[in-house]
Amino acid sequence: MTNAEDVEVVLNSVYGELRYSDITRDAITLNEVNTDIHIERNGGIFAANELMEEFIWTSSHSYLQSSWERRYRTIYNANVVLDNVPGVEMDETRKQEVLAEARFLRAFSYYLLFDFFGPVPLIVTSETAVTDRPARATEEEMISFIESELMAVSEILPVTSPRNEYGRPTKGAALGILAKFYMMTKKWKEAADTSLEVMDLGVYDLFTDGNRINLFSPDNQRDNEFIFVANMSDTPNDVTGNGWLSHVVPRGYQWQYPPRAIFAAEFKIRSEFLELFEPEDERLDAFLFEFVNADGETIVLGEDDARSMKFPEYPNQDISRASDDFPFLRYADILLSRAEALNELNGTNQVSVDLLNLVRDAAGVSTFDIADFATKEAFRDFILDERGREFHTEALRRQDLIRHGKFIESANERGKSAEDFRVRFPIPQTEIERNPSLIQNDGY
Repeated sequence: MTNAEDVEVVLNSVYGELRYSDITRDAITLNEVNTDIHIERNGGIFAANELMEEFIWTSSHSYLQSSWERRYRTIYNANVVLDNVPGVEMDETRKQEVLAEARFLRAFSYYLLFDFFGPVPLIVTSETAVTDRPARATEEEMISFIESELMAVSEILPVTSPRNEYGRPTKGAALGILAKFYMMTKKWKEAADTSLEVMDLGVYDLFTDGNRINLFSPDNQRDNEFIFVANMSDTPNDVTGNGWLSHVVPRGYQWQYPPRAIFAAEFKIRSEFLELFEPEDERLDAFLFEFVNADGETIVLGEDDARSMKFPEYPNQDISRASDDFPFLRYADILLSRAEALNELNGTNQVSVDLLNLVRDAAGVSTFDIADFATKEAFRDFILDERGREFHTEALRRQDLIRHGKFIESANERGKSAEDFRVRFPIPQTEIERNPSLIQNDGY
């Protein structure tokens, strides 16, 4: 890198792994097919999904391998930026933003890795060799690194996207992911306080302009409820487009913007999950329950056969890709995270109920008084259900169930022989073979 233009090109490469075309499909497989929300049937990917659904995945699962590789490619590319940009002559303000963006994306990658695998090797330089055999960091080292990096970049990143480039991390993104990490590690006071910092920025709000599911429509793609997203391409035939819908719709479905492919794979919603919704909940409109085929016949989708159309058709799409962005963090998550954290700290309280009511009011459903929740446990259980209603198909359910201690329990209730160690995924076998210093997670 010798100039500012080179810097921007290399920085853009750091974002690449956040924008791969099957991000939604892979995320749902790893974070919802093993929960009470999604199942998948048919197609070439059924074998990968069945292992998740039945809680019999192994260290050879291809999606775990690809997830590990994607995160470490991002980390390497971020390290290239961090190692080389300080020596480039360019606008100093922009230089500091570039370095903060790279540090954020590296920390975010480690956040995702920690969620899946627990502590992993902490690599903070691009000057590595194929002979390097880094060991896993300790739990304390991993937690400290992610927290300190997100805190540091939150002081540097701008409140709004640099140069108005949507999809770039901001102060709110850094604080928001930090709040989520505090939730993951059950640091309730820090989670509550950091969520409030995001709220106090004054740049985010809940979408309330019409039906709640319109938040994900083309007209509202860049609504200020979205804090950090994988910004998918708006260019037809671009391989970074979102391929979710072709994995979802049933045979005979008539596209709004044809032609589009219907893949053999079919992600479906468990009927029991849909029982969590009140009939008037606008968020129910995200699901396909019936459709009219080319012959004019109404096809009703029965038990465990409804489909999540949360990410809708876009007019600027190709045969199997669309420009639906994938949200990593929304403002609704910040509100519900603060509500949950305050409940864990103080028991049922008015602030938590008020925050819950903001999200429910936006969805067109009934709100609550503090007296409606007799205990901390009652509010905790309800907010878990509310998070399911609000964030289905956004790959948050596994993390939520683990935090609430119900990931294994709910799987057992569905008849799966789930064992406690499966709250973490195994280190991919290929990585164990490449690096003898890696110690596999217990149980695998």
